[in-house]
Amino acid sequence: MRPPRGPLPARALLLLAALLFGLRCAAARAGVTLDGEIRERFEAWNGLNKKAYGDAAVDSAGTVRGEPDDRLLLQRVVAGLTGEGRRIDWRLHLYDARVWGWSLDQDDFVKNRGTSDEVVMDPYEEYLELYDAQVTIKGIGTRQSRLVLGRQVIWYGDRRVFGPGSWGNAIGWLWDAARYSLRRGRDFADVWYGQTKTKDPESLSLAARHAYQGVGLYARHAWSATGGVEPFFAWKKARFFDRDRREDTRFFGCRLYEDDWRGLWFDLTWIRETGRFEDRRGPDPDVSAYAYVAKAGWTFRDLPWRPRLGLGRVYASGDPRPGDDRVRTFSSPFGSTDGRHYGRLDVMSWGNMVDDQASLDLAPRPGLSVHLALHRFSLAEKADKWTYYGYRVPGNRHAHIGDEFDAVIQWRPARDWDVQVFYAVLRAGDFITENGIARNDAGRLVCQVTWRFAAPLDTAAPQSSKEVSP
Repeated sequence: MRPPRGPLPARALLLLAALLFGLRCAAARAGVTLDGEIRERFEAWNGLNKKAYGDAAVDSAGTVRGEPDDRLLLQRVVAGLTGEGRRIDWRLHLYDARVWGWSLDQDDFVKNRGTSDEVVMDPYEEYLELYDAQVTIKGIGTRQSRLVLGRQVIWYGDRRVFGPGSWGNAIGWLWDAARYSLRRGRDFADVWYGQTKTKDPESLSLAARHAYQGVGLYARHAWSATGGVEPFFAWKKARFFDRDRREDTRFFGCRLYEDDWRGLWFDLTWIRETGRFEDRRGPDPDVSAYAYVAKAGWTFRDLPWRPRLGLGRVYASGDPRPGDDRVRTFSSPFGSTDGRHYGRLDVMSWGNMVDDQASLDLAPRPGLSVHLALHRFSLAEKADKWTYYGYRVPGNRHAHIGDEFDAVIQWRPARDWDVQVFYAVLRAGDFITENGIARNDAGRLVCQVTWRFAAPLDTAAPQSSKEVSP
């Protein structure tokens, strides 16, 4: 286990300050709500883990990493205070994410070990970390407009371009940012500058270097209550070198969506990536990459269980000539990379990938939903790597990673409770089996319970619970 890197006294001071501030606000009892969520989860992995695919658990560098059949207990708690006023709202929440039974640990997620660019991105653990600490000033520009300052969660649309990545245990993207939102009815235009925190369980993020800095722009024009157009822009620059390279990229794109037009639904996104990588070893390669999402289907509203069928493709460019003076592999800006976007098994990320998919959603009764999906995963370019795990095979002739089937059942027995069970299985394709990566298929079972709570400290405050975590 890596020794603690962060100043633990600073963590204690932060928590003391937060407690004193909370007690002061509670004493004032002015529109303050104690709220949050507790999420408990059991996971069973078979034939893979977060660092390696296969029963041998050998990663892309040829090193055995953990075990392929972990049985995990995960817990995430978010708790704090929300204050609402006529001109100013504020939020202050802490969160804690822990895992038991894991054959990996935070030491397996250290990048650039032993250098000035060492950074930790642990997907499962965060010990008593600041979730949000923000002030919202309302009515700047228009009555609906607002300025948000401080630690905050930023997400838009389907969360693929900007999203927290909250399906895992540790939150993926948390921003220390200044964000202005100009709003009118259903339309808005948001712009911000900020920096994103690392995911190091042993360090308080306020006392550690940020992983990335960036600028974001996201807007929406709603053509109906269920559809609209959403143009966006992002600038993303790493604040550390990773294997002697540092990312400095820009993203331009647009999303068109319609959730229900007489039963028809569609979701279309196009995104272009440009920029460069700063390279300590030589010339800086330019970036020229792209990605798209094209999904459509039909909801049979008059049939029992309201079946919703969908077909689609999710694509991200790869590099046919890795190592030359141009990077053509797409990398996601600041979006969610897990869970619902690229299969519940979590073996894919939005880079050098083709995901041909079909889905069926059912609603047997209020509060109960069933999601079934098939994914056929392939490499966009055979010469490039399997982005999620990093496996690259010289002279590779195979593109098919595998076929995944997902079955998800979600049940809300009460307003503040959510129960979710899913099973995902991947039948390994020839890229895995013919290149000596592994010979086995893989599966993952998850059972999860979430309880959201809200206790107004002012009798005039809203009584319903609020969803703290996206």
